[in-house]
Amino acid sequence: MGMVLENAGAQRDFDSEGRGFWSLQARSFGLRQFGHFDMKKIILTLAILYPAAALAQGTAPANPPSIGGKPLVVVGAKKSAAGKKEKEKPLSVAQKLQACQDIDDATKERLNCYDAVYAPQPKPKAPAAKSVNECRFLKEEDERLTCYNGFADKIPKLPR
Repeated sequence: MGMVLENAGAQRDFDSEGRGFWSLQARSFGLRQFGHFDMKKIILTLAILYPAAALAQGTAPANPPSIGGKPLVVVGAKKSAAGKKEKEKPLSVAQKLQACQDIDDATKERLNCYDAVYAPQPKPKAPAAKSVNECRFLKEEDERLTCYNGFADKIPKLPR
């Protein structure tokens, strides 16, 4: 009787046509459709296709595609250096005054730089300057330069 039970358990692992349980399970998951394959062929195929795909993604076309002579819109295209210079923000007054600070102190060039920011409008009796734009009313060049330097030194360092 022990023999009969063992044979019954062994028969449960096979179907009516004598195929093994594992082959049926493999067929149900679609693993059998590949049949017998050679691992060397798969590795060789991957070794050829992987670098080709990486190479295709890494190279850009020499001429961008166009329709009717007009280039297509390219997303993420880098702009040329000339294009960036055209769209730079104009400098603020404080940044212009700080740029004048880079010129040698007590020189005519530095005064000319300040005068380019605020055009001089000398008055015979100018009051004491309370802001940097009131320095332009001073008649004497040395006084005007000293006035500009005093206010420009107080400006916190701004990013350029």
